[in-house]
Amino acid sequence: MKRGIALSGGGTKGSYELGVWKALNELGIDYQIVTGTSIGSINGALMATGDYNRAYELWSTITMEDMMEDGINLTDTIEGMYDQREAIGPFLKKYVKNKGADISPFTAFIETLIEEDKIRKSKTDFGLVTVEFPSLKPCELTKRDIPEGLMKDYILASSAIFPLFPMHKIGETTYLDGCYYDNLPIDLAIRMGAQQIIAVDLHTSPAHDAYAKRPYVTYIKPSRSLGTMMNFDHALLMANARMGYQDTMKVYGKYYGYVYTFEKESMEKYRRAMDHFLYRMTELDLLVRDEMPVKRFAKKSEFNKVHTLLAERSEKEKMSPREYFLAAAEICGEVFDVDAAIEYSMEHFVETLHKKLVDAELRQVTECIIAHKLREPAGLIAEVKNFGKEMLVAAAAYYAAQQDTLTSKEILKLHAMFPKELTAVLFLMSLETNR
Repeated sequence: MKRGIALSGGGTKGSYELGVWKALNELGIDYQIVTGTSIGSINGALMATGDYNRAYELWSTITMEDMMEDGINLTDTIEGMYDQREAIGPFLKKYVKNKGADISPFTAFIETLIEEDKIRKSKTDFGLVTVEFPSLKPCELTKRDIPEGLMKDYILASSAIFPLFPMHKIGETTYLDGCYYDNLPIDLAIRMGAQQIIAVDLHTSPAHDAYAKRPYVTYIKPSRSLGTMMNFDHALLMANARMGYQDTMKVYGKYYGYVYTFEKESMEKYRRAMDHFLYRMTELDLLVRDEMPVKRFAKKSEFNKVHTLLAERSEKEKMSPREYFLAAAEICGEVFDVDAAIEYSMEHFVETLHKKLVDAELRQVTECIIAHKLREPAGLIAEVKNFGKEMLVAAAAYYAAQQDTLTSKEILKLHAMFPKELTAVLFLMSLETNR
């Protein structure tokens, strides 16, 4: 049975695909077909030759200067663009002159990077997607379809993300980036004979939602945003590669987690905490339903806001106790701004949370919020605006520990106003049973 890898386009987000490749190597997963669009065609050409070290060197050393003359990083913040204000003028002048960025460095880069002879001799088949202009006719090409000596040209054509990059001309035909037809070429991989597909998306929302649900497709997508498509910040590129590795390992069951990454072996020690969290959730279900004036209207809709948050994270309608617990842990981590980029044992994760909780400033503010005892909504909201929601979580968790629980009214107020923070509180309360 042939396995195909389909690689998405997405500019510098493509370092994520390097991490996926590393994980597949460690897992011993082979493949016979690789297809790619845009940056996916570049990574795919390297995957077709099996030269991981060459790909790693590409992503660990690449700079803006390798792509374009007088280029700028397209960051996702106004501050990032402001820091480059002096470079924007020269970039725009050359952009107008060349009808797109001056990508002569990129052309030279591809000339050095891509080894056509190795791709053609490889037992792994390779295909890419580009689009003719102005007809917008899609072109799905395998290495056998591409004339000798033109492999690099067609990779450039697949990567011609107009209007940022100029269109690419081969002979008398002009081409656009393949993303204008299919940014994740699963179809092409199937046409080339793949019966199993590993699809690597570079966007958090699937490009092919239907394929993501097929049993023959293993769909890998970023658990967090990869940033913009033209940001050459080295730390970001390496962080995205690490995310690709983590997400792939999670898809194949080597780690647990959704946005965060947890070592599987460490979870068993928290069985009591998992059970306690599930108990807290059953209590919350009953509390919320008891507050409903007419319960039959709630039969077909979700009434527990905490469950909604947990289900959204797992993308599952029905979750196991472990999945409930992990989703709650991640929400708590986000409330306290715990770094999601590294792998955690559950012990390490809990230790990190506790360090946040015992911070001196946090304790001081916690005492201030506790003075309201979570019973004065107006005053409580004012305190949260002053000190931040993580302070509310710390206060509620500390208060609950002091009182052994929260009252029904306190829980319902948090559920109504701050369901994410209530999730974090319930998670922290469940940890107390594991001590």
